[in-house]
Amino acid sequence: MIYNQMYTSIGKETALSGNFHFRGSTHLLGKLSGEIKMMDQSKLILEIGSETKALIDCHDAEIYGEFSGEIKASGNVTLYPTAIFTGKVIAKTLEILPGAIVNMSGHTEEVRS
Repeated sequence: MIYNQMYTSIGKETALSGNFHFRGSTHLLGKLSGEIKMMDQSKLILEIGSETKALIDCHDAEIYGEFSGEIKASGNVTLYPTAIFTGKVIAKTLEILPGAIVNMSGHTEEVRS
């Protein structure tokens, strides 16, 4: 048995809607809509093939999949080449890698929770 694992994985065939509070590294592979709040400084990862429509409050986020909505991050947001991003980002740092499809407004600043 595995004890004390602090992570969440939402599977590829899963579709969820609502308000979510996560602790530990969180990987989203399915479809999720609503509000996401990371309760600690763990990373939120929207994997390739994921579809997320949400308001997100987190420390760090890595976007590989499709996202629409708003991200407020106290750390880094990275949009990878497979990302399709529509919305707004407020983060301490923002990195957009070549190949990412982006239609956004955003700025960098210290985000206070």
